[in-house]
Amino acid sequence: MLYGRSEMWGPQIFLDNAGVAYTQTGPNSIRYIQQAHTIHVHLAAEPQWEVALNSDRKAIGMAPLGAIDIAPATSEVFARWTQQKRSMRLDIDPTRLKRLACTEFENDTFELRPPKFGFIDKKAYTLSLWMQREFGSEGGYNLETFDALVTIYSIHLLRTYSSLHKHPFPLVVGGLPPTTWNRVRDFIYGNIGTTLTIEQLASVAQLSPSHFNRAFKQTAGQSPHQFVISTRLEHARNLVVTTKEPFSQIAEATGFSNNSHMTALMKRIWGMTPSQIRGEHRPERN
Repeated sequence: MLYGRSEMWGPQIFLDNAGVAYTQTGPNSIRYIQQAHTIHVHLAAEPQWEVALNSDRKAIGMAPLGAIDIAPATSEVFARWTQQKRSMRLDIDPTRLKRLACTEFENDTFELRPPKFGFIDKKAYTLSLWMQREFGSEGGYNLETFDALVTIYSIHLLRTYSSLHKHPFPLVVGGLPPTTWNRVRDFIYGNIGTTLTIEQLASVAQLSPSHFNRAFKQTAGQSPHQFVISTRLEHARNLVVTTKEPFSQIAEATGFSNNSHMTALMKRIWGMTPSQIRGEHRPERN
């Protein structure tokens, strides 16, 4: 994952069969061959952008803000830029994309079809901005957030740039049935200290990730990821108030990446740190 890229160019993370990298660097070039599908979205206009895919023939010109480049797995990629570069790169292993294609379209046989040079993809640009914001989150980024964004990104890729884009897929109308909702909710409660992904929860509901996401939101009034974070926070707050456990242990027990991340979210939601919450509920001494 993320072959050919220098870690000096900006932060990067590795997930389940995926990698995400935010690049902010000066003039440079890159050449690589890797086994993952690669998506590159420009977060700033590139006045002089050169790119070649499986050929020495380069496309040269301006890459506007929000332009997307797609390189299917095993492609040879070359790119050069002459000014400051800001972009988001997403690498997706073919096995993960095939798995999503199977659940979304009931068909895992497809090919990716890269768009023309300079094509602007507003949805991919918006998702990339969310990823950029997550990299800069107070208290550190959250792997579950990135995994959810990668899943949404991957489904968008299949629906827009693959041979499956006209393939019919079943629609889910309404929210989750009560038995399914209870099963998913109980699974979240019972595994709150572990990583919970959209794909995992969709599997519990026996739905595709995109259909599950829509049905869950209709039922709960918030996305699966938002519900998981809210549940983690409520559980953590209860432990802060009712126990004397160190905050680092509470953060770990409720599935936060670290105490700083838990503290930042509590402060954002309730305006108080764990220490302030515990102090507010400490019994007064006579």
